Amino acid sequence: MVPALAIALTAVLLLMVFWRQHLGSLMQLASLLAALLLMIWLQDNGYLNSKDRQPPVKDRPMPLNPGR
Repeated sequence: MVPALAIALTAVLLLMVFWRQHLGSLMQLASLLAALLLMIWLQDNGYLNSKDRQPPVKDRPMPLNPGR
C-alpha cells in the first residue's frame, strides 16, 4: 500500500507542475496523501501506539526514584 501511495503522491506533484488550473484541489489531494504516508511511517516506527501496547523503552519517562 505504501508504494502505491508514494506513486500517487508523485503523480499528483507532477500534475501540479503541468496542470496549474486545478492547483488548489491538487494541493488538497497531495496533502491528504502525504498525511497518510506520514501516519503509516509513524505507526511503523512505534510512535502511534494503541492503548494495549507499551511505548518503546527509549520513550518511557524515567522513574522519579530510581532503585539503588
